[in-house]
Amino acid sequence: MEAISSVAMSTRSRGSFVKLALLALLIMFAFLLLLNSLHNTDLDLRQLEQQELQQSRREFELRQRESLNQNRILKALERSLPPVSKATPPPNQTVEEPVDEEMVEQLEYELPEVDYSFWYHHAKPQNYSLGQNCSIYPDPLDLQLHNTYWQTFNNANVTFRMFAAYLDLRKGVKGRGIVRVLATANQIDAKFPPTQCQLWYENYTHPIMVNVTEFMSTWYKSWGSRNNYNYPHLLSCPVPDALPPPLGRSIPRTVSLSSSSCEYATNSLRIHYENSANLTARPGTTNETSVPSRPFSFGVCLKGFDFPYADLSERIIEWFELHRLMGATKIYAYMYDVHPAVQRVLDYYQRTGYLEMQQLTMANGMPRLRHYHHLFIHRRMLAKRLNELIAYNDCFYRNMYKHDFMVNVDIDEVIMPQGAMRTWQDILDNDIPITKMKCPNGHNSYCFINGYFTKVVPEVRNHEQLETDELYVLQHTMRFRNYSRPGYATKCFHDTRYSEALHNHFALRSMKGGCGARTLPTDLAQMHHYREPDNKYNIDTDVVEDRNAWKYAPELRSAVEHVWLHLDDVLLLSSFTEEQRMLEDPDTDAQDPEQQQQTTKDKI
Repeated sequence: MEAISSVAMSTRSRGSFVKLALLALLIMFAFLLLLNSLHNTDLDLRQLEQQELQQSRREFELRQRESLNQNRILKALERSLPPVSKATPPPNQTVEEPVDEEMVEQLEYELPEVDYSFWYHHAKPQNYSLGQNCSIYPDPLDLQLHNTYWQTFNNANVTFRMFAAYLDLRKGVKGRGIVRVLATANQIDAKFPPTQCQLWYENYTHPIMVNVTEFMSTWYKSWGSRNNYNYPHLLSCPVPDALPPPLGRSIPRTVSLSSSSCEYATNSLRIHYENSANLTARPGTTNETSVPSRPFSFGVCLKGFDFPYADLSERIIEWFELHRLMGATKIYAYMYDVHPAVQRVLDYYQRTGYLEMQQLTMANGMPRLRHYHHLFIHRRMLAKRLNELIAYNDCFYRNMYKHDFMVNVDIDEVIMPQGAMRTWQDILDNDIPITKMKCPNGHNSYCFINGYFTKVVPEVRNHEQLETDELYVLQHTMRFRNYSRPGYATKCFHDTRYSEALHNHFALRSMKGGCGARTLPTDLAQMHHYREPDNKYNIDTDVVEDRNAWKYAPELRSAVEHVWLHLDDVLLLSSFTEEQRMLEDPDTDAQDPEQQQQTTKDKI
């Protein structure tokens, strides 16, 4: 029995050992499987990392190529898009030096009143002059430039600062027209020395010499004067009735002023003339109907923008869109300096064609330095107001052939149709019966009585008003009860057939043909002036609520929102168009080096 028991124990021991051995083998096998799995996982991770690294490299290279292509497209876009007036010039960049026609374009962009193209293509190669060493056509490099956009002409004791010139061929002008030179003079109500005009034409090498027949001031001395200030004038250079046969009905291209017939002038201005046949039959000139054959065209003039610190972008968008709803055809503005956000808005309206900007500096030589210039025009009000008349008269003469009426306003002013009328056209249509009866040829100007809208905001009455918190004219509906007296703080529609010299409030002088200015009743329209009245008032008794602007609320909200959503769309669309062009013609910008060297030989 003991032997059997010993054998049984031995058998159980061997069975346990075998089990342990098998368990150990299984554990080792599982461990090996785990190691193999970890190894494979590590390989997979390494492969994945390598794939991700390669993908990152490919994406990086793709971004680099896209960036290079984008830079190429943007450079091409900058060359193709029309220039946008900036408050300050962009930083210097390394670019290729322009040649020939490119140089002419760049020079005319920098100094738009100098006709470099005429000098380069006509005056220079054909040696324009009155004779040997007599009245030689001015070389652009010899011009006496002043504060960038002005040219100096000294005659005896008078210093003129010349800004621009225009050809006036309206029906009220006698003969073959007048070249009007807009300039300032350092005197007012004093005798001027004899001055000559040199009128230059294409393909005629001699100047047509005429005398300045009038020095028309656009400022009254009684309004304020100081010694050696720059007073705006319009100088008249009549085009002779008898021109040499080769000229026929030619239009003069440039004008220079001189003190004698053979003097070498150091000034030269491009003569602006854009004839247009799109002007509508005016009030009183329609046949049997009381409504013109097509809507009137209204050009709106704004004085120099000087908002270097204040972000008025919301107000400007609202103002522009409200005037669009009322029928403004185009807005013309002058640039001193603006906040970057305002510049973005102005860029948008320039790109869309609704706004045209002109650069402006002070005639007295004050440089356009942001802080100094801003301080100067707010402390030297006489100099500021004198310079404003340059902008208003330049705007009128530069655009008088494009529009039926020109309107001088500020961005806190709105000529508002009353009642059910919604447009400026409606105002004049409703006034035509009275105009035809009293003035068959129409009035020189149609003026509007001023009403001040205070900064007081009425209590919100409903949900609709809450939604318009961002719209200034819908918020500010509290008007000073008493209107300004007629002619005071007024603004007008100036008929482009008759006006000769403009003040910001009225026409200083008009040509024959129309009747004098007409002040329209306040039930037709009134001038909303969004600022505090000059005199103190009682908020409880001296103001009334005027919600006339609310008739534009839905359209105005929609228009303003559309602009905010699409401020950069025009630039992006132009970029896409240029990219498509470059894809169709990838070698457009390529130029053979030898050809480029050849084109630089005759550089200006």
